[in-house]
Amino acid sequence: MKPLSHLIVTSLLTLVLAAGCAAGFRGAPPVVKLGLLAPFEELYRSDGYAVLPAVQLAISQRNAAGGVAGRQVALVALNDNGRPVEAQRQAANLAVDQDVLAVIGPLHAATAAAAGPVLADAGLPWIALASLTPEQQPGGFALEAAPADLARRGAELLAADGVAQPLVLSGQAGPSAPIAADPAAAGVIWLGDAAGGAALASQLSPGILLVGGPELGSTVFQGRAGDAAVGVRWLSAGPDASALPTDFVAAYQALAGAPPSPQAVLAYDATNLLLDAIALAGQAGAPVSRATVLQAAARLGDAGWQGLSGSVSWQRDTPLVLHRW
Repeated sequence: MKPLSHLIVTSLLTLVLAAGCAAGFRGAPPVVKLGLLAPFEELYRSDGYAVLPAVQLAISQRNAAGGVAGRQVALVALNDNGRPVEAQRQAANLAVDQDVLAVIGPLHAATAAAAGPVLADAGLPWIALASLTPEQQPGGFALEAAPADLARRGAELLAADGVAQPLVLSGQAGPSAPIAADPAAAGVIWLGDAAGGAALASQLSPGILLVGGPELGSTVFQGRAGDAAVGVRWLSAGPDASALPTDFVAAYQALAGAPPSPQAVLAYDATNLLLDAIALAGQAGAPVSRATVLQAAARLGDAGWQGLSGSVSWQRDTPLVLHRW
């Protein structure tokens, strides 16, 4: 079996070569790049490899249809290892490549909060696939609902189960960090990371209900929590594969070997939204820059951009889908 690093390089070369081949021998058109910040090694690598095929699919479909604004699109996917410090470093690497016009990711709240200011300082528009506060989105956007909205919706779910005052925990706990949960609480809302959520689920007494944000949708949570994951509910803006067009599911599965996760659907939407923003910025032959792509992405979201996950709007509450392990 080839190492993961080989697979990343192979994927990138395939996309770059595809852009060149589409140009033929009559002179290559300009190539623009999208960045992807995701974990391809260490604990959260499964999340990165679930998202990568969705981004590849969106780009290959757009290139096959002629590209955007007369340009073919290439992907630069960088591994952040799921670590904030590495996410900052890789964001800086994307920032220095002036052909990179926008970035998909990071995938998790901690890495997005770390990379966001670096991307913003470089004027790079970015769309995170994590739950962020407005303050954590300088120069960018998030497709998931804000933590406060997740907490409110989680409280509504638990209220329907008779839990009047659930305990809300939001720390980004690591896999070995102790998590103090009130054993008397009948319901807990976890807004932290997948590894911390798995540690929490394993500590809760039987009968205590657990509801979480989108990070509980990671297979890291399911794998680490084991039997404690059964019945846990989590909220995400991404839908289940059963609610998606069959042609998309088939195309994704041909690349990934598995159905798309909710986060993979959001990655597909984020990629297409940014591609539409590049096309909008480059209308009538206008020069395309990071600044004009950011303005176009803001306009698309303000108007309510339609994707597989539904209507994407920066001005309205994000619709959430309830999932269960």
